[in-house]
Amino acid sequence: MTCHQCPMRYLILCTLLFLHWLPPKDLKGQRSRGDLCILWYNVENLFFPETDSLSTDLEFTPEGVRHWTFSRYHRKLTSLAKVILAAGSWEAPDLVGLCEVESSEVLEDLCSHPLLESCSYAYKHWDSPDHRGMDVACLYRSSRIDIIQWTAIPSLVKLDGTRDLMHLSLTFGKNDTLELFLAHFVSKFRGAGTTAENRRIQAAQLVRCVDSVQKIRPGGLMLIAGDFNDDPQGFSLEPLRSAPVGKDGLKRIIPVSDPLVNGSYKYRMRWIHLDQIYFRDPLGRFYASASILMLPPLVEIDKEYGGVKPRRSYQGYRYHGGISDHLPLVGVFRRIPSRSRTER
Repeated sequence: MTCHQCPMRYLILCTLLFLHWLPPKDLKGQRSRGDLCILWYNVENLFFPETDSLSTDLEFTPEGVRHWTFSRYHRKLTSLAKVILAAGSWEAPDLVGLCEVESSEVLEDLCSHPLLESCSYAYKHWDSPDHRGMDVACLYRSSRIDIIQWTAIPSLVKLDGTRDLMHLSLTFGKNDTLELFLAHFVSKFRGAGTTAENRRIQAAQLVRCVDSVQKIRPGGLMLIAGDFNDDPQGFSLEPLRSAPVGKDGLKRIIPVSDPLVNGSYKYRMRWIHLDQIYFRDPLGRFYASASILMLPPLVEIDKEYGGVKPRRSYQGYRYHGGISDHLPLVGVFRRIPSRSRTER
């Protein structure tokens, strides 16, 4: 029996290999100034442990039913900081897209965490009308990224105050431009069938936004990252699959997965790619790749369905001590040398 066939033995081996969360330092693997790395992560209920008058977050307070204390909050921030560092393999990601973030206050605490202080992270955030106060946000390394402009785009779906889309125009590397869209679509809480049309409306709206920006700035790199709450081949995401954006459309980066983890989210026995990255590179300047970040602290043995599953913060109302019910998705864009592009 191989280690991959024995989840417990495999996890023990991985724990030893990733004892300090980070892989061995390899200077050859360091990103050059023209490269770009983005981490996308649904961080599952990142609340500040005090009542927010703008949202219904009473359960995520020390006195609430979940007993969300400052100790638990700081433990989660430390774990998230470790994930961010591990995602970049000794060179922190240039961009970190997050969803299920409550407020600017938690982003301020995350950016100023001792583990991330040297990364010069700043953030962009907008309080969307989500009924639980859950928003999309973006961290960026101000030493490597310049934000030209950014905006929150209200969702056309008004179901319980759905999360806004986020659009950022930025520059990086050698005067390269990037149009970045971050999304968190309607969940399947009321059932996959009853909510699919809402996600389809959001996908079509996102495509229209991307197409509008492409017509204004046609030559730049375009990137979409998000939790789309559906499989890439699902009915609701058809507008993304057939997006008429420029002559090449949008391409989904199929992530490399660990043998035990074939998706970013697990529903019963099935792993699903709810978290996805799409891109458009009209000038062919970058090699694009993606991977699902599988580190032992992020998963646990799945006693009910076998294999492993994400180790989440709560199981029902009981504190479980994990980070999220999703796994992070890492996208890397490496600049192709000019000579190689010519030869291609």
